[in-house]
Amino acid sequence: MRSQRARGRTPRVRTCAGLFLLGTLAIGCTARAPQLVVGAGPGDLRAFLAAHAPAPQQEIRADEIGRTTTASYHVVQVRGAERPHLHASHDLTVVVLEGRGTLRREGTAPLALAAGDAVVIPRGQVHWFTREGSEPAVALVTFAPPLDAPDTVPAPGATASPR
Repeated sequence: MRSQRARGRTPRVRTCAGLFLLGTLAIGCTARAPQLVVGAGPGDLRAFLAAHAPAPQQEIRADEIGRTTTASYHVVQVRGAERPHLHASHDLTVVVLEGRGTLRREGTAPLALAAGDAVVIPRGQVHWFTREGSEPAVALVTFAPPLDAPDTVPAPGATASPR
């Protein structure tokens, strides 16, 4: 068996190479700030959220960030829970950007959602979202067609707590 020196590698060089590889992997795996680009606007989600923080007692805040002829795009922050409701005239596509929670939809099992998850909610389907954890849940919500007027209809008989 040839020695490590005979193969041109010393234990010190192998250790340094291993540490370099681990350091490179650790840097590559660190979380970066989410980017949210709609149109030509800046993509820094955290800066947007800092500038559009919900009021102290506000459970949900929705800000339109763009629109086309077929859809409107909104950043929605949830600090608590929605009441069961439906949208009579709009289909929704929800992409969770930060945080986590449970989406309940009429006729389906509760669905745990976290950053990176997406769900489509067809118009007329009763649904509600409850944030889990201590941080607000943040989602990009697409309304199709574009949301031009309030379209949240309380679910029939929805007087109980949504949790």
